[in-house]
Amino acid sequence: MSHILKKTALILLFPGVCPAQSFTASEALDRYLARPRDQQPGCSGLAFTVQIDASMPKLGKQGSMHGLKEVSQTGRVVYRDLRFTGDNLIKTAVIARFLAHEAESHEATAGVTRENYAFVHEKTSDYNGLTAFVFRLKPKRKQAGFFRGELWLDANTAEPLRLWGDFVKSPSIFIRSFRFVLDYQNVSQCLEPFRLLLSVQTRIAGDAEMAVWLHSTDSPLAEGSFENSSQ
Repeated sequence: MSHILKKTALILLFPGVCPAQSFTASEALDRYLARPRDQQPGCSGLAFTVQIDASMPKLGKQGSMHGLKEVSQTGRVVYRDLRFTGDNLIKTAVIARFLAHEAESHEATAGVTRENYAFVHEKTSDYNGLTAFVFRLKPKRKQAGFFRGELWLDANTAEPLRLWGDFVKSPSIFIRSFRFVLDYQNVSQCLEPFRLLLSVQTRIAGDAEMAVWLHSTDSPLAEGSFENSSQ
């Protein structure tokens, strides 16, 4: 009873400060799946600085690209002022292909629905100081773009914190496996990945690794501030 009285007193004394809403795992998942992700009005006109680091260890090749990424209200992405340093093979065979096909990764993310996946709440875990519900995703069909992995949702807001997975079907006969890790940020009510990791095993050139960092031009996110390692 004393706990309830203290909580009520705080609300009366500081009416502008309310305790964060907390969901059950099922409620958080329902809220996430009900949120439209194809169009985000808050994303209109936002710009991010982008850094892309890629490498092909077996060939001893690496390179980096820096520039700006702009997101329209309809989700259209435009890159400009791009500057590249490193081996030309990385620029043409890895980074350029990623930029050309980035829309496909958005389609895969938008396809995370109950029609396409079975969701199992596995645990509640810490994510960089936040409480996260962790769901195991199992695809209901084995086709291109579908993956096995995990979805991490903020227990207080139901917003996505992390999505990672391994493709169940190779997108090419030259690729053995394909893994991605997406970590999200909320900038002006716009949910955008601030980090994307890609790990690809090819049949000819060996492994290819890529890390993409997005920093909001309004509130830069320091790479070193993120504590969680990749999967």
